[in-house]
Amino acid sequence: MTTRRDFLTVTALGAAAALGPRRAVAAPKSMSVLHESSFIKPFDDFFVQKLAPEYEKLTGIKVNYEPVSVGSLLTRTTTVAETRSGPEITAIGLNTAWLFDQSFVDLTDIASDVGKKLGGWYDSVFDAVVINKKWKGLPWGNIGQLEVYRTDWFKEVGVTKFPDTWEDLLAAGRLLKQKGHPFGFELGHGFGDNHGWLYPLLWSYGGREVDKDGKTVLLDSDETAKAVDFCRRFYKETMFEDVLTIS
Repeated sequence: MTTRRDFLTVTALGAAAALGPRRAVAAPKSMSVLHESSFIKPFDDFFVQKLAPEYEKLTGIKVNYEPVSVGSLLTRTTTVAETRSGPEITAIGLNTAWLFDQSFVDLTDIASDVGKKLGGWYDSVFDAVVINKKWKGLPWGNIGQLEVYRTDWFKEVGVTKFPDTWEDLLAAGRLLKQKGHPFGFELGHGFGDNHGWLYPLLWSYGGREVDKDGKTVLLDSDETAKAVDFCRRFYKETMFEDVLTIS
């Protein structure tokens, strides 16, 4: 007899979080995986045409792939968690596991097994998915983000090295926008690239979402207000409107 825990063991490396509670008394015939639709179209096709069939051959379990837009993933996951119906596994992004502590099943033993087999976990993983000493997700990848910029355009406006402070970047951005080269920092409704620079901006001003206890909300602060005000000026003075739709 295969329990839900046994079932998850064979899917652990590809899973982000498993929604529960729904305990199987026999090997499931199929499962649904919720995932954001990739901005690289071949990825979705590869998942459906290559990964899912290969997994079915190995386990006998059919995989139904449910892609949703990046901006809709959190909404869809919330619906599944509240109704207790829908996909068994969902991809999650930054900070998502904390929102669904009561809905995601405990994967601690699986995470331990995977860690032993693959040489352990990076420290940053624990802050992302371990809640009250329980693993509520299994990280499978991380994306390094670096800012890409045109050195020739910067030199055109007299900036010979990348700015060291936000204010210096704002000043350079003003000059670049006047030359027809506005910045393209993402400000759309997403969960990836925008967090990649907005969190550092918030932290740079001393702001934070919660205290070290993980419970006390600290977002409503003077530091946050200063970061938001800078973001307002940064958008208005250096960017073009399309950044509001980039997600």
